[in-house]
Amino acid sequence: MRILAVGAHLDDIEISCGGLLADAAMNGHEVKMIVLSDSAYTIYDGRVGRTREEALREGRQAADILGAELEVLDFPTKDVPFGSQSIEALDARIAAFKPHIVLTHWPYDTHPSHRNTALATLAACRYHNNVLMYEPMMPSGRSYHGFRGQLYYAVSPEGVKKKIEALKAHRSQYKKYGEKVWVDAVIARGTHRGFEIGAENAECFEVVRWQLRLRW
Repeated sequence: MRILAVGAHLDDIEISCGGLLADAAMNGHEVKMIVLSDSAYTIYDGRVGRTREEALREGRQAADILGAELEVLDFPTKDVPFGSQSIEALDARIAAFKPHIVLTHWPYDTHPSHRNTALATLAACRYHNNVLMYEPMMPSGRSYHGFRGQLYYAVSPEGVKKKIEALKAHRSQYKKYGEKVWVDAVIARGTHRGFEIGAENAECFEVVRWQLRLRW
């Protein structure tokens, strides 16, 4: 099976569905991550939040930990567009990879690049029947619209371990949001989602379309 995860920035995918991707790769499935920006950015006062070299190095290390192929596109970090350019960039890659499942952002996320990435992915997946949106995580995602958790995946202990290692590979963000606190918050959400389905840890998705199959 081929699984494609699409994100706006390097670390978005790991936060929300890193456990699923790690488990999929460990079970012999082909996993690809497409990130629409190099994720370098400056803060409003001019301070550098993350350099391009730093972001790419961290992203590649995280993808290696998860066992995923990583492709990074060159749209602006803060202004990933929703339009023909982003849609057609994804069109071409989806046509080449032929994924069985596509995962992307939730379109009510408060981060405009997350929102536009979700919309571009949904447009590019107009002919695909298995499309899921992963749950947003602070500091983005604090929306007026509630995320509807509809489909759960129980992450294995080894998948949780790899997800945490992948998050820690994003050292610049790990430091930015408070060492340990950021990762602890992601783990706590996984524990909460796991509790909802009687598992130790889980990731949760909102369904765009899901074709029920008895075999792949």
